[in-house]
Amino acid sequence: MTLLERHPEESLLTNRRLQAILGVVLLALLSVPFVTTDSLTGLILTGLVFVMLGVSWNLLAGYAGQISLGHAAFFGMGAFIAAWLTTPAAAGFPASIQLPILVAVVLGGVAAALIALVLGPIFFRLSGHYFAIGTLALAAVIELVMLDQRSLTGGSTGYYVQGDLGLNEFVTHGDVMFLLTLLATVVTIAVTYRVVSGAGGLGMKAIHDDEDAASSLGVNPLKYKMYAFIVSSFFAGLAGGLYGHYTLYINPQSTLAVTWTIDSLVVVILGGMGTFAGPVLGAGLFLLLDTGLAAIVGSIATTIEGALIILFIIYLPQGLYGLVEDYLVTGVDTGTASDGPTSADGTPDGDPDAVTDEG
Repeated sequence: MTLLERHPEESLLTNRRLQAILGVVLLALLSVPFVTTDSLTGLILTGLVFVMLGVSWNLLAGYAGQISLGHAAFFGMGAFIAAWLTTPAAAGFPASIQLPILVAVVLGGVAAALIALVLGPIFFRLSGHYFAIGTLALAAVIELVMLDQRSLTGGSTGYYVQGDLGLNEFVTHGDVMFLLTLLATVVTIAVTYRVVSGAGGLGMKAIHDDEDAASSLGVNPLKYKMYAFIVSSFFAGLAGGLYGHYTLYINPQSTLAVTWTIDSLVVVILGGMGTFAGPVLGAGLFLLLDTGLAAIVGSIATTIEGALIILFIIYLPQGLYGLVEDYLVTGVDTGTASDGPTSADGTPDGDPDAVTDEG
């Protein structure tokens, strides 16, 4: 007997056992800031950020088929814009524009989405690996510009972000930021689920499978590419703003580093590209590997991680999600009349009314 059961016409999310498991996981996460150390809370918060980045990158690459290597640009710009709005004096802006952290973080995500809205039509003139290289160049250019603009970013030194959401000595700023990041992660997953399960998701899957065929059937490829790009960028910027205000320090080299993009890609590969639950599973495995291997094997941890990723690509192309479907989920026969035995050509055995087009 497998852990979960699914009827062919139903979503796995309707399974009560899975809902109970998700409820327990959510309650456990809510308790993290109050029952663990600050270092462990920060580690799990980083995992939540990976979930947000993985889910948002998977929407663009896994569903719409647009492999972007510039996800770090939107993560970093979300972080910087949110920081400018909460600590304007450090960037030379007037203090009158200072906003509360929560508002600033949301506006950081909106700003990242606006950047995608402006640049998307330009980049989507490219396709395939040209699009990937173009987005990688975008991230590199933004990082160089930010490093050069010391008055705005502090250059390689960076600057400290002001903000304290702590309620008292028992509920610190880090605790509140963890809970906000958890809320943002849940919202990211919920919104993405609505997107991929609706008409927008169908359009993205169509252009992912065959853009020319989808276009000939009336699907506008640019519309759905832009849809995925803007939503993906918003959640990447939101993740950046939250992470920057948790650490209370940002600089271009770390906040805009290409490693954020690579980590997003790895999370999706480990979990399963083009699957809804894949990035969530992949983020957990990536965090476990990244911290566990470093503690066990030290400096060669990155090499081992790389080898494991290659093995996943070759032998587990559907990632952890594929393993879960194979060993933990079973389909349930609905018992309809059409479920009877069939012959090799797909017609029901023994059906006297079955006809063919032959003769």
